Amino acid sequence: MSSESPKSNEFLLDTRIKQHHAALVAFVARRLPSEAEEIAQETWLRVARANPSCEDDKRFRGYAFTVARRLMIDHHRRCAVRVPLVPIEGGLNMAASRGNDPCGRVAASQILDEVLAALGAMKPEVAEVFRLRTQTDLSFKDIARKQGVSLNTALGRHHHASQQIRKALIRAGLTQEGSS
Repeated sequence: MSSESPKSNEFLLDTRIKQHHAALVAFVARRLPSEAEEIAQETWLRVARANPSCEDDKRFRGYAFTVARRLMIDHHRRCAVRVPLVPIEGGLNMAASRGNDPCGRVAASQILDEVLAALGAMKPEVAEVFRLRTQTDLSFKDIARKQGVSLNTALGRHHHASQQIRKALIRAGLTQEGSS
């Protein structure tokens, strides 16, 4: 497309978009029915801006569908369900009251049991930093002051508690090594 005049490039791009629009909308609609037209429009906007030099229709179609697929991935990432944080003490009851998702309640129960067990195995001052940080709005500075230690000590205790909890969750098979 780059060796042709700008006007003919524009015409060819317009022709190709019209030719592949229905197929692209159908492709997106199979995965995101409510967002199909919007993602298709964003796809064509990005394709037009990039003005790819695809000599044949097959390569152009592949390029456009790749752009659409990446936009759908971005959409899924933005809309991904986030796991709600719940307080450690009484948190399971709060999590259970948020909906009728039995799998979610079981998972929350297992995670909570592991967190409580890990906290119980820690030195009390380390567990206290973790509890204060996750269950109150205290800053690390306030936690350090409350415990009568330096800020670095409070930060170190929280880091140690987090690492112990992460290891307990990995051992229990509730998270993976690379997860955060």
